[in-house]
Amino acid sequence: MNTAAAPQVVVLQRNATRRGRAVQTIARAWNSLSWRHWLIAAAIGVFMGAVYGTFYFLYGLDQFLARPGLFPVTKILINIMTRWVILMTGVACALAFALALLLDISRRGPIRPRDVAMAIVAVAAFGSLVVDPIAVAVNYYQRLWLQIPGQHFLGAGGDWLTMLSRMYTLSGEKITTVVGTVILSAVYYFKDSRTSGALAVAQLGLSHARKRRLTEELRRAQAALDPDFLFATLAEVDRRFDGDPMVAQRLLDALIRYLRAALPAKDDSIGTLGQQATLVRAYLEIESIRSSDRLQADVEVPSELESRLFAPALILPLVALAAGDAAGSGRDTRIHVGVSLAGGRLTVEVRCDGCQPWATAEQETTLASLRHRVGALYGSRAELSFATRAPRGSTAKIVIDDPGSL
Repeated sequence: MNTAAAPQVVVLQRNATRRGRAVQTIARAWNSLSWRHWLIAAAIGVFMGAVYGTFYFLYGLDQFLARPGLFPVTKILINIMTRWVILMTGVACALAFALALLLDISRRGPIRPRDVAMAIVAVAAFGSLVVDPIAVAVNYYQRLWLQIPGQHFLGAGGDWLTMLSRMYTLSGEKITTVVGTVILSAVYYFKDSRTSGALAVAQLGLSHARKRRLTEELRRAQAALDPDFLFATLAEVDRRFDGDPMVAQRLLDALIRYLRAALPAKDDSIGTLGQQATLVRAYLEIESIRSSDRLQADVEVPSELESRLFAPALILPLVALAAGDAAGSGRDTRIHVGVSLAGGRLTVEVRCDGCQPWATAEQETTLASLRHRVGALYGSRAELSFATRAPRGSTAKIVIDDPGSL
């Protein structure tokens, strides 16, 4: 290949690419306009034309009435309206297409000043040099058909350039003003919407990042085992092996299940209700064995809800509060953990029969921390509520919008 011709080939390819992109942009803009858009544009054009025609008629009404023997006021109004309605309808339709082009450009990048200038010039030129001559021609022949006396400016002599200049004197300034005002206002709106959209996306990304960070912190908190709980359980295993090795083995198996469930997942998933149920069951089994079966517990999670997404370190702290209160009271206690879904809302309930109301400073701190976690993870519609039941018992509920399945 001739090296001297290489730059020309590159320029030709670049120009062809630009032409192809321009054609694609025009096609997308055209396809984005339905018949409703064209009908709305035409209706706006008819309205603007009627307004301009009415003002023009009222401006020259004294001259029309001053002519002797000339009283076809209605015919004159219709004749004037016809020209302005045709002109402004054509301009409005061209303006709708130009706005569709600018909207397509704004979706793919910033609108440059030359794009705005070209749109204004193109629509104004189309209205002045294409639509207006058609409107004036229709106006002229309508004038003859309605037999309106007087001389139309098309018949006042002069070449076509003179007639175009006369037409532009009457309509060019109005067309340019309307087109420029509408396009500049639309561009400002497009840019404002683009900025607002980018800000909303950034805020949404920041919210998701905060939730991911909080979820990761909760996963680490869940994996960070309470050393007192771990050593007490191991000591209980060691003690039980001497007198009741089967119970010791059961306790050790429960501890292994608890440790496995407490470890964070390998992926970045938030976790599921099924995983939390496994963790809570192992924890409650350990506490039940340690209390010599004074603590009875059951965890009911329907199989269809086990795959529901649910953050870690929310259910277990409530269960631990109830279990700790049961261990301190020395009475028979029953803890029930249930999950239900109704009306698009997921409810996790922790109920303790035989527990004292959670009112100590440490318990209040734990509950306040849980409220903050639930609100930060699931928003303002999430609820964490507590209730005291007679004669002795407490209930905690976490209610959130259905988070969907993993």
